[in-house]
Amino acid sequence: MVTARKSALFAALGALAASAVVAVMATSMGQAWAGNEILGELALKPATSVERDAGVWIDGQYLGYLKELKGKRKVLLLPGEHRIAFRLSGYKDVESTISMEPGEKKTYRVTMLEDPSVVYPDLSDSGQVQIDVEPQRAAVFVDGNYAGHVDEFNGRKGLWVSAGKHEFEIRLPGYQPFITEIVVNKGQRYRLETELTRGAEEVEEAE
Repeated sequence: MVTARKSALFAALGALAASAVVAVMATSMGQAWAGNEILGELALKPATSVERDAGVWIDGQYLGYLKELKGKRKVLLLPGEHRIAFRLSGYKDVESTISMEPGEKKTYRVTMLEDPSVVYPDLSDSGQVQIDVEPQRAAVFVDGNYAGHVDEFNGRKGLWVSAGKHEFEIRLPGYQPFITEIVVNKGQRYRLETELTRGAEEVEEAE
């Protein structure tokens, strides 16, 4: 099990809300904006079931994975141009620029292609990391690369990574990120367990 201690690393969440390029989800903060005719609404539609698990970034800010960004978590954007990116392990990144008008409702269809250059870990020289983190919709990054979201890697499923030292980062908007390093030995199983804390974006780092 991974134990943790807090250390400041990122600016307060309030800086995100004040940014001119912020993407606002209709959670407790976004609901206050929902009736504002200035904001546009961006609906994300996956081309297949594959894209549903893709991570979504707008203006460099991770928002969540595609299939959850609807309803109470719909994406509301300030008028103007926004950079949008989709990432999914084993697939080529999709990046684009969209323009939103005040009060506009726009649908963006997401199509991702497999990346033939991806090298998957050799299971005979890898270990498995089970990730048990709340909330389970949080994003998982390994060595800075998006791997998926927590509920893909909990229980017996786990995440296979090559033997050696790896940095794991768990991130979700509105919560303090969690960062730790795990030295993985081949054939071994590991368990990363924690609960993200709401509030300013600080980092919990394992000792």
